[in-house]
Amino acid sequence: MNQVFRTDQFRYALKEIGTYIAKESGSRTIAIDFLYRIDEKCQAYARQSGMGEMRPDLGEEIRCFPVGSYVVFYHPVEQGIMLIAIIHGARDIPVVFQKLFDS
Repeated sequence: MNQVFRTDQFRYALKEIGTYIAKESGSRTIAIDFLYRIDEKCQAYARQSGMGEMRPDLGEEIRCFPVGSYVVFYHPVEQGIMLIAIIHGARDIPVVFQKLFDS
């Protein structure tokens, strides 16, 4: 069973991204389409959880993959993957990651 689990942190970030894209593009459809792309990729990685790039600098078993300008971070779990963060690729990812999880 290949499931996608989401932390509250991930859900909140996804909502913020959708709101931002809708506002900046002036189109709710564009935002929904992008969120759908994220979901599709997450489903693919749940089927093959070892596909993502390993990020030992961020923590044990942390992996990631890009979707557009964003990077999705997850760790494999027995039933699939646990999505833990999504961060814009232009950000200083180690700094943002530390702020998210060390507070």
